[in-house]
Amino acid sequence: MNCTLISSQLGFKCKPVTDDVFYLESPLTLAFDGNLIGAYVQNLGNGNVRISDNADTLFAAITHGVKPSAAKGKKLAGLVEMSGLELSDDGEIFKACREDQLAYYLARFIEAAEHVGFACNKLRPSPVSRFDQVVATALRSAFPGSLRSDFHILGASGHQLTLPFALTGEDRETTLIQTIPTKQGKVDWSLVYRAVGKMLDIKNAHSNTRRKVVLEPGDEDESRKAATALADAAEIIIYTGPAHLIEALAA
Repeated sequence: MNCTLISSQLGFKCKPVTDDVFYLESPLTLAFDGNLIGAYVQNLGNGNVRISDNADTLFAAITHGVKPSAAKGKKLAGLVEMSGLELSDDGEIFKACREDQLAYYLARFIEAAEHVGFACNKLRPSPVSRFDQVVATALRSAFPGSLRSDFHILGASGHQLTLPFALTGEDRETTLIQTIPTKQGKVDWSLVYRAVGKMLDIKNAHSNTRRKVVLEPGDEDESRKAATALADAAEIIIYTGPAHLIEALAA
């Protein structure tokens, strides 16, 4: 293998790692962190080579908050296979091929890494809003032994639903809490509609739970409309401060 020749043919930067391995860096980036996509190419002898990301792509995704699971692994493996490559159990994207197929499979490798990058970007958790942090502080102070974060519950649809907070315990009914922060001071209606669907799904499966939606105050008229939209799905609390929130949850 000739590192300089391959670099000039593909327009990639090429750096020897050992006598039998070199690293190719493309000008394309991963969607979730902006790092350049690259591949290790190993000379296996007898005209054969092996292309690999050394599991760097998925390791980087994990460091950006993507939590690995069997279901996610299966989905990502399918994306890699669509490009003609393989995904190992250790998270390595790889392909062994003839040296004369190297350019073809390098292009497929970049394609696979891009697909995985876009998929992982969608799997990243949403950043915690400032309003959620405020609510979390109030709840931790008032209910230190009962508070649960990222609470999972199965809805009537069969889907597993996640709520930012729940209050649980043997001596109390489970209280499920969904927060709705404002967006630039206005009600985020996408979050309102999502909360309606989630809470109704839970209501149809767990009628004995207490369902609370905590709205960050914004435009008064918009907040009133949001509360009306949510009324059949949950009890509404428009946040005015920690004391009022704790009192409303304890009622």
